[in-house]
Amino acid sequence: MARLPRPPRTIAVIASIVVCSTAAGSARTSGTSKQQAPRYRYIFDSGSAASAAASAGWNLIDVDSKTEADRLPSGTRALVWVGDYDNSACAWELSETALRAKLASMVGDPKVAGYFFSDEPDPNACPAAPAQHRSRSELIHQLNRGKFTVMVADSNSGKASLDQIPTWRGAADYVGLNPYPCYRGKPCDYAWIRQIISAANRAGLHYWGVVQAFADSEWRWPTPSEETRMLSLWKTSRQSGYMTFAWSWAGHSLRGRPGLLDVLRRFNRPTAKRRLQATTVDEVHYTFTGPTSVAFDWRGTAQTIRYGRTSSYGRTRRARAVRPAPFSSRGPFWEVRLGGLAAGTTYHYSIGGRRDRTFATAPTGSYRFDVEADVGDSASWRQVASTQAQIAADKPAFVIVAGDLSYGDDDGQPAVDRHFNDVMAWSQKAAYMPAWGNHEWDAPDDLRNYKGRFLIPHGQASPAAPSKGCCGEDWGWFDAGPVRFISYPEPYTDSTWSGWAAKADRLFAAAQASPRIHFIVTFGHRPAFSTGYHAGESALAAVLNRFGDRYSKYVLNLNGHSHNYERFVPIHRVVHITAAGGGSELEAPWRTKDSRTAYRAMHLEHVRVDVTSGRLSIEAVCGPASEEDEMTCRAGTVIDSYTITAPAS
Repeated sequence: MARLPRPPRTIAVIASIVVCSTAAGSARTSGTSKQQAPRYRYIFDSGSAASAAASAGWNLIDVDSKTEADRLPSGTRALVWVGDYDNSACAWELSETALRAKLASMVGDPKVAGYFFSDEPDPNACPAAPAQHRSRSELIHQLNRGKFTVMVADSNSGKASLDQIPTWRGAADYVGLNPYPCYRGKPCDYAWIRQIISAANRAGLHYWGVVQAFADSEWRWPTPSEETRMLSLWKTSRQSGYMTFAWSWAGHSLRGRPGLLDVLRRFNRPTAKRRLQATTVDEVHYTFTGPTSVAFDWRGTAQTIRYGRTSSYGRTRRARAVRPAPFSSRGPFWEVRLGGLAAGTTYHYSIGGRRDRTFATAPTGSYRFDVEADVGDSASWRQVASTQAQIAADKPAFVIVAGDLSYGDDDGQPAVDRHFNDVMAWSQKAAYMPAWGNHEWDAPDDLRNYKGRFLIPHGQASPAAPSKGCCGEDWGWFDAGPVRFISYPEPYTDSTWSGWAAKADRLFAAAQASPRIHFIVTFGHRPAFSTGYHAGESALAAVLNRFGDRYSKYVLNLNGHSHNYERFVPIHRVVHITAAGGGSELEAPWRTKDSRTAYRAMHLEHVRVDVTSGRLSIEAVCGPASEEDEMTCRAGTVIDSYTITAPAS
């Protein structure tokens, strides 16, 4: 390209453009139609590599002239650069006369799709810029009818970027928005992309998303999973196209990032989705609902489960359609409660005539349970499958998943279904005991996808829970052997946790008075204490501290949210552990220090706990490596351990 390099901020604007149809954003694994690729897929700065870019699925190529446009590979067209807007002079770099001359040769050229005419103009420095852009866009339309116009608005300057978005409405056919979330030394800030999208939606802007695929002195290369997450955010927006920045930049090329290139290639050329077959039974998991009952949930057309003490079964129950109904796919989704079972006993079962498996009611003696949080799905995060395999190898009686189960809000609805298939590595034999996290109720996902898939034991409602998925099953409790487990809800309002404390107090008191219960354990998504990316919640800490002071059996709290592992010394007698290593990305670096931190690790992990009547033996297990690691360990080894002994009665 003959074009001179622009500052990194400007670069962001030019990234690749893809027009995404509603059908592409809403494809479901249960459909038969092929997931549609975006109509326009624009790659910036491919230069002499146009053929390679075309083979990877981009069909809109960055050029400077008619000659370059006419030489493009079959199946691609040109977005022609026609000079920039000068923020110092508040004028066009290419005069109107020169613009007319350049476009005259391209009238009727089928290889020209449109014109890229401005990269990050500054309406604060040049108040007339929006009006000037509308005039130039209209002039281009007059000079070459049927071709579209594209500009890029700065989306990396905080409030200034949000404030200027409405001013660009109508300034071009499509306005590229380039929030680059992955800075050097920091986790990717996906929330900023969501803020830009929300501002554009409010403004009624016709926009294209720009995804980051470059590195320089300020920004870093995204990982493949980070790129997948960015693409998912844009795909579920109202964008009418997307851009990729860049094939080549700052001496680097996508050729040298095969994992990243593969993610973009698959987005550009999506594959057909299989229909959920009539005989399919998947997303199978069960929960404890009491000492002698469990609830099974699954997806498919099978409506019956056979079960019994042996593989001869002897008992059959018909499932019911769930309410609220999940919407991640067409399902259908089913749930059945099996009661009248023996406590602490293993049973055989078969769903829809499928292979024989076993489940067990809540344990009554010694056992093991595992903990993970902030999980995701294996298509978006390659480490998810490895972590679920590690948990399965532990052979736990149950697994506590402390929130942010699937990231369906960020990674799209197919991620929800994929998550529940990923965890079948253990969820067909070990009970799945969840707590909700913020990503379960962040739009465009909502709690129907989760409350519709579980029967929470002793489910309780929290005031002001989101209307979608309301009401009930915001938290619950269950007993397993010598331990009472009590979950806590998401803070829907400032009074959620105080309201929970008032209700939960009687559960603490009853457990404290019971000779059968030796330990009380709480679990939820948010941390009361944390030195990681997400700080501890002071309101939650105050509530849990009071319970620790009041009830000696309360000894352990388990949470996620801040993507790291951290264990604190007992605070008000309670050990707090963040176990957010289920497979999604880490959130490096550490933000603060706390003298009460006993051990912390920026590495994926899960926690396993061996329970006896006299002790809780806790081990943090090294998970798969990732690019954000700040330590090294061999997968499967114990990186931290701690033992809690039963308090004196």
